[in-house]
Amino acid sequence: MSTSSNDHPRTALNNKLQGIYGPSAMDHVRWEVYSQGPPNALTWHATIYIDDMNYGYASWHTKNGAQDEAARKALYNLQREFR
Repeated sequence: MSTSSNDHPRTALNNKLQGIYGPSAMDHVRWEVYSQGPPNALTWHATIYIDDMNYGYASWHTKNGAQDEAARKALYNLQREFR
């Protein structure tokens, strides 16, 4: 299943996972998201696990940014694995 480069990273990842796992795709995914630092300068960290394997990690100054970048990395890793 191909995805448009204009897709939101988490949407594109979800579409790829749906193509691999079908309707049970979200049963295979787990996120760890947390922040560190002072309240006025938080750094968010996001890790996405697929079948308990780390497929993407990112740090960013916003929660959504960290999740988007982790999803982008996970999508890249999935596309390499499921060519």
